[in-house]
Amino acid sequence: MNQRQDTPRTNGGTSLITTMLQFLGSMNLAITLLIVLAIASVSGTILQQNQPYPDYLEQFGPFWFDIFRRLGLFDVYSAGWFLAILAALLLSTSVCLCRRAPGMLQQMNRYREHHQVRSLRALAHHREWSVPMAAADTAAIAADVLRYQGYRTRLRPRGEARLLAGLAGRSNRLGYVALHLAIVVIAIGGLMDANLSLKFREWRGDVVTETRALPISELRSESRLPAGRDAFRGIVTIPEGERASVAFLQLRDGYVVRELPFELRLEAFRVLRYASGEARAYESDVVLNAPDLDEPLRRTIRVNEPLQYGGYTIFQAGFGDGGSDLNLRAWPLAGNPRQPLELDLRTFGEQGLSIDGQQYQLQITDFEAHNVQPDGIDGTGRTKVRDVGPRVRYQIRDRSGNQQEFESYMLPMTLEGQPYFVTGVRAPDSADFRYLHIPADQHYSPARFTALASQLGDPERRAEIAGQAVHTLLGDAAEDYPVSTAHLTRLTAELLAALAEGGQQSMHHLLRERGEAPDQASPPAGLLERGVDEAMIAAYRQALAESGDDPERSLDANDSEFLRHSMATIPALERFGAPVFLELNGFDLRQASTLEITRSPGKPVVYAGFLLLSLGLFLTFFVTYRRSWCWIQPREDGATQVLLAGTSARDNPGQAEHFQTLAARLETRLQAARQSPQRSDSENPA
Repeated sequence: MNQRQDTPRTNGGTSLITTMLQFLGSMNLAITLLIVLAIASVSGTILQQNQPYPDYLEQFGPFWFDIFRRLGLFDVYSAGWFLAILAALLLSTSVCLCRRAPGMLQQMNRYREHHQVRSLRALAHHREWSVPMAAADTAAIAADVLRYQGYRTRLRPRGEARLLAGLAGRSNRLGYVALHLAIVVIAIGGLMDANLSLKFREWRGDVVTETRALPISELRSESRLPAGRDAFRGIVTIPEGERASVAFLQLRDGYVVRELPFELRLEAFRVLRYASGEARAYESDVVLNAPDLDEPLRRTIRVNEPLQYGGYTIFQAGFGDGGSDLNLRAWPLAGNPRQPLELDLRTFGEQGLSIDGQQYQLQITDFEAHNVQPDGIDGTGRTKVRDVGPRVRYQIRDRSGNQQEFESYMLPMTLEGQPYFVTGVRAPDSADFRYLHIPADQHYSPARFTALASQLGDPERRAEIAGQAVHTLLGDAAEDYPVSTAHLTRLTAELLAALAEGGQQSMHHLLRERGEAPDQASPPAGLLERGVDEAMIAAYRQALAESGDDPERSLDANDSEFLRHSMATIPALERFGAPVFLELNGFDLRQASTLEITRSPGKPVVYAGFLLLSLGLFLTFFVTYRRSWCWIQPREDGATQVLLAGTSARDNPGQAEHFQTLAARLETRLQAARQSPQRSDSENPA
């Protein structure tokens, strides 16, 4: 039985490979990839890269955050799709270069001496003469003129005729090669800095990001990277006097730690400021120790003046608090009595608090000695700024785990002519702070306000104050009123509660209710208002006594303003939700410097690619590739027929002007040689 065996079709396979190579090396594919890459790079430039995920979530919200995260826009230059486009561009350009570069290089030495008279006359730029000279002399003059115009020439006999071929701007062909080679080199450099080894290890599961804030010693081995020669970009924050030998690499919603082959110690950190308090420069005095150094390397790192060592670049990226010692006074905003708690804490430290029988955990999260805020518009229309002084930021967590973030400013700010302490609160799902303005007394302390709030916030003390106010208001004539003193005291206490909890509007609403439903037991509204006013004065005098002021002194307009502003703030305390207000009494500043440490082995490769790119652009656009031919044919009457033709890679108006100049010079030389036969043909043309 005969068996027929199919054999592969060689021609078909070859055709497929050729088609693939033609597709990969096509100009359309390369241009498309370049455009897509440019658009992706723009998105990576506009959107700040490699920030913590909570920052992006806070900025864009859950919906857009999830879309951007899935698209990899938070780390565009290391995203898989971006690297795939870069690799495709590298492959496409490499194929194009391999296919076309040999032909381009060959064109540098091809004079195209196969042309005939008919093909030369078919060119757009050609001109003919008949001169009474020998063909050899005519060829010598033509060669001399072409060389003077920058051509390299080659003479080829064609029977009795001669064809003189000229080639100028040969380096233009090198421009094509340099442009494509530059793209290849830049793409290779980009891939070298894409940290592909880390991505591969992460894909295999050898590297796991850490999302918890843990000491370095407690990190698992999968979250620690050894020192190596691959590319990376990390940050490290070093307090003054401390050392660091690792860098933190931000990866999506977590981080990994990379060991460094050296140790950095921050000796000092300085912030130089303008008169307004704005930072104009900051610098770090660092000491670098490494095993291969005989002496420690001491340098000052400034913005745009990084430290270079062993292929590593250390930039000044920012600054923050390095663990300042803070002297705080915690004023309870709830409970009774509201006596302050003296606290000595360090930034990032924690301490438990007991407020009105409730247990809280206080953590200092940040401290800034200078805070520059807008302060109106100056005469030129520019925004003025001023330094409002130190600010402490902290978190308070109750026993149920509910947590809120607060911030308080050390120095009172003047608002509407009155000094206020400013404190803010921010919920976990909110980006903005809501601020509470606490009136400051003449000693620039919140003591008087907290004492007044304590008087009005406690039901028993409100009842006591209301009784004192009614007794003061009625005096010995209390028995002559149709309403009992006890009843008037209870109603006054109710109005005080409405005033403390809902403000003036709530109190007046309660008064209207009493007026709309009068009875024999209800006192006149005017009497109730006088009772509330007397009670407020009594509460204020008690607050004066508790805050160390003279309660018997005469009250003036400043006291009235303080009381008015306090009654605008007290109803907001419950909505504010803070159990305490932290007053910053003093601090011992300790700063920290944030340094960005990078290793970019592909950077010199990219720089070399840009040099090639610049060279290629210059050769391509400023060097014109031209060809010229001169056909010299002897005639039977002893004269010589001359045909000059030329072309260029870009047939533009410049080529027409160039050809006219060349033809005019050749005609002038031929006429001069005919009129002065005794002159040498090799004379340098004028």
